[in-house]
Amino acid sequence: MSMTININDKKYEIPERLTREQYAKAIQFDWHETKYYPMIMAQLTGAPINLLLKSKKQAMYLGMALLVKSMNQRTECEMLDLDKITFGQFVDLEVMISRDPRKTLDKMIAIMYQAKDTRDWQLRDTWPSLQKYLVFRKGVYNSYKALFEIDDLDSGTVDEVVDQGHAWYDMIMILADEKFLNIDSAVDRPLTEAFNFLAWKKDQALKMEQQIQKQKQHRR
Repeated sequence: MSMTININDKKYEIPERLTREQYAKAIQFDWHETKYYPMIMAQLTGAPINLLLKSKKQAMYLGMALLVKSMNQRTECEMLDLDKITFGQFVDLEVMISRDPRKTLDKMIAIMYQAKDTRDWQLRDTWPSLQKYLVFRKGVYNSYKALFEIDDLDSGTVDEVVDQGHAWYDMIMILADEKFLNIDSAVDRPLTEAFNFLAWKKDQALKMEQQIQKQKQHRR
């Protein structure tokens, strides 16, 4: 049974299943800001924006609550095993996150489900996996704060890290021992193994730099 919302004595249907296209249009607005509720509702219900802007706040709150409920009533498809995720898969997902999600959502889902064509997939079936990955991602950055030089994970510094154009390629080349022909084997390494090695390499570089500085001071 479909859910509806009554706005100024007219009923509009709340979609039972959001497509990725609908979601991509809706996330251009901040769901935490009530001023954007009419825009979100217009994208997802087809209600006229001028009517929504004049509607009562209670109706907007109800509509958003029903949308969230609709998104949470889903069946999760089988996704990538995050315990076995490779360094290359993680990097690919991070690159997608650092760009406009409205344009990269399809690619993210394709990576997470190792699928070639996801155009007909429903967002409701993949939404839990997207949330699960974001939790996993935060855990990864928490575990390797020193590697990424992150002081406060909740301050947005992670996005600053992944937005650096060559940062990930630099890491890949370290794993590949600066050899182009080794890149494929490097990106196929397990994520934890790759990050542990990168953290060790960074620690070794810092120790060497400290030793060089001590030698310089000793010569003075």
